[in-house]
Amino acid sequence: MSPITLPQPLTAFATGVKVQLAFLSLLPAEAARLRELGIREGCPVHILRNHDSLVCGVEASRVVLRREVAQHVFGVLQPA
Repeated sequence: MSPITLPQPLTAFATGVKVQLAFLSLLPAEAARLRELGIREGCPVHILRNHDSLVCGVEASRVVLRREVAQHVFGVLQPA
């Protein structure tokens, strides 16, 4: 039996890991904009950089999120 993994903000994940997005805890307009950019529930995201800002790979794109926004985007670690 595998342990239960609770969603965490993207800022909690280390550079290089792959995460599956669980939910967006943002204002509706902010969440809609992220979804337009491909950051939506259920999609896999590769954390490319987690420092002052968060750079993530989404499909064939790279998206940079302000830390304040990334703290409200939640995901779970994908198995290796």
